[in-house]
Amino acid sequence: MDRSVPLQLTERLADRIEASLRSSSCEELAELLWKLRRRWSVDAPRAELIQQARELELIEPRQDADLVLTPLGAKFSDSLTEYVYWKQRGKRHHSSEEVDALRVERLSGKRILEVGCGSGVNLLSLQGCADVVGVDVEPLYLQAASIFARLEGLAKPRMVCALAENLPFRDSAFDLVLFPGSLPYMRIETALREAARVLRLGGRAIAVQSDLAQMFGLRARQRGWKLLAPGTLLRESRAFLGMVMYPWAGRALLKSFDPIHVTRSRTCRWLSRAGLRVNEQETCTVSHEVCYVADKLGRN
Repeated sequence: MDRSVPLQLTERLADRIEASLRSSSCEELAELLWKLRRRWSVDAPRAELIQQARELELIEPRQDADLVLTPLGAKFSDSLTEYVYWKQRGKRHHSSEEVDALRVERLSGKRILEVGCGSGVNLLSLQGCADVVGVDVEPLYLQAASIFARLEGLAKPRMVCALAENLPFRDSAFDLVLFPGSLPYMRIETALREAARVLRLGGRAIAVQSDLAQMFGLRARQRGWKLLAPGTLLRESRAFLGMVMYPWAGRALLKSFDPIHVTRSRTCRWLSRAGLRVNEQETCTVSHEVCYVADKLGRN
């Protein structure tokens, strides 16, 4: 599957998906799609669940034992999983709102841009207390946001389909720019420069992501001591090498949408080069991630 190909829902299919999610378990469908995305075995799925996924064009309409996602199913899996996680964390905009920089009361009343907003669940949480807008490059995610907003009985958040590296906003338009796990999927240096451009003086950028060591440690714990199949080992070794070499080779060793995790010191260096001063007091470790906080200050 080529993840770079933009996919969109027809209005009729979007209505069918919404109606189906209203009448059945989002969690069960999300788990099925998530496992198929990773090519994991699925133990005796309910026939009704398989039929539901086929009717929604999320898995191939094959009658043999193999379950295969359609390109639409592979991408919608991201949005549905995001929505389910959002509901599981109490519909909060982040799983670690106890971090000072992410507290709702500190974001209240601000003009906020979320870069890489996905299906917009964070915007649903924040739009009641702040002036928020989201940006994502994937049209399907923005369409999914409309479905989830209707399911929750909320207004659709303001969202724009655009590149993080070329934001369609004027200079100094926002008080806060958020990258909640999205920065590794972008050209990091360029995205940070654009974030600095659209921030007002005194504004703030917050990026939550795993650094290289955290990512490697998490992957090792997930894999344990299992022997990897040769194809998986080659794929993961190439991805790790690509991340290590990214500061010098760019994405030459990576696929278009492979995430990039670099060291904490290098991220801080890129924030500084973008014109953002890292706030050492508020930057902190959050579980297996780092919450980077950087302020746009005037010249001395």
